[in-house]
Amino acid sequence: MQSEYDYMKLSSTVSSLEVFRMNVTRNKCDLSQRIAFTAGVTSDSSSWNSGTLVYNKVINNVGGGYNPSTGIFTAPVEGDYVFYVSIQSYGSKHILIDIVLNGSSKVRATAYSYTSNEAEDVGTNLVTLRLQKRDKVWVKHYSGTGYDTYTDAPSVTFSGFLI
Repeated sequence: MQSEYDYMKLSSTVSSLEVFRMNVTRNKCDLSQRIAFTAGVTSDSSSWNSGTLVYNKVINNVGGGYNPSTGIFTAPVEGDYVFYVSIQSYGSKHILIDIVLNGSSKVRATAYSYTSNEAEDVGTNLVTLRLQKRDKVWVKHYSGTGYDTYTDAPSVTFSGFLI
């Protein structure tokens, strides 16, 4: 015969499992919580040296947070996000870019060619950020000049997703 204590323990375990199941179901099935984007730049620039890098080719934009006209991602919902950036130097030049949250630089990617024979270098970086709804994330120039990319499959990219 089960004691009242065993019954309460079992009831508590079932309640905990139900809360867990509801959280998993909500996060996997609620399309408003699915946010991910990747965008790339499709033309080279030998002279870019300031401002926001605008990634004009949208590869994916679930949740609609990335704006290809401005280069800015606006968080549709509060949560923890992952952002990734890649940059390719133009010839033997160097380029440094920052992932920025609401005007504050968070991480930097550096592509620096150490040779003078037009050898491009690629720099990448990744950051996790806690965002509030309507927070803005973008990539900005930090130092250097120009970038190289590809038209059909960009090597200069910006991605993010909600975790």
